[in-house]
Order: sequence, then structure tokens, then C-alpha cells
Amino acid sequence: NSLFFRFFAFTFADTQYRRTPPFGFTDKDNKSSKHLGDYTHSHETVDKSTYSCHSIGECEVCSPLEMKTQQYCLEFGNREAVRCEWDDPELADKKSQTQIYEDDAISLPSFRACPRVKSVERARFIKFEGFNAAVAVISVIVFTWRQRKIMREQYQRLAQRIGVTVV
Repeated sequence: NSLFFRFFAFTFADTQYRRTPPFGFTDKDNKSSKHLGDYTHSHETVDKSTYSCHSIGECEVCSPLEMKTQQYCLEFGNREAVRCEWDDPELADKKSQTQIYEDDAISLPSFRACPRVKSVERARFIKFEGFNAAVAVISVIVFTWRQRKIMREQYQRLAQRIGVTVV
């Protein structure tokens, strides 16, 4: 029991500060570096997006090039065409989805990730149901053959007991 505790305590102490910069070294006076260093948590202060999107197409499989280059294809490998509009009326007047006025302007997305493609899911479903139907048919055939074999053996044993010749 104490061996397990020693191993667990050593493993925990070894991995506790592994991700703090510089790796494996901690500054005991600086409490902020104890967890993940002196990083700012800017992701906590980011406002919600100032645009909204709605679907204008069906989910489709990404091309091999898109799988490597586009962010929306990384999660599921599928994409869905969307139309995005600025929520703020001032931004909507100044910028449109197709025009970029400044080099650092944020362009609205035209695709987003989607989990399932209907045609792929339909093909998978048909394959699954076909496999289940084939297993069911084979099971019924084996069951019927086995039942007939057992009945034939029982009939032959009964015929032997009473002395009837079975051809």
C-alpha cells in the first residue's frame, strides 16, 4: 500500500510542473508560474462574434487539399456552405461578405464544419442493414438445417428402438 502511495506521489510530483516554462523548473516565489507560467488568459475576455451564419447548402465531404489547409475541414472532414452577415448594422454598411476594404479586415466565413454527410450516412446505413439482413438469412438457414438434422437423428433412434428399417 505504501509502495503505491510512493509511486503515485513521485509520478504526480514529476508531472505536476512539466508544462511550466521553462520546462521542469518552477519559481517558488512566483505563484502564477505554478500552473502554466505567466501567460495571459486572453481567451476569457474575447467577446462573442459580431456576425451570425446560417446554412445555405448541404454538408459535403472536403477535398484532400481542403482537409490539409482549411480549418473547417479539420474537425469532421466535412463542410457546409454558409452565409454570414454582420450583426452590427454599422459593420454591415461598411463591409460585405465579398468585399475587403482593408488588408487587416476580417472576412466572414463561407463554410463551417458539419458532422455528417447525408449521402455517406445513407450508404453506411444501407451497408449496415444489408449486413444485418445477410446475417439473419444465414442464421435462419443454419437454424432450419440444424433442426432437420436433429429431427432426422431422433427419428432414426426411435426407428432403431422399435425395429423399423429406415431407408
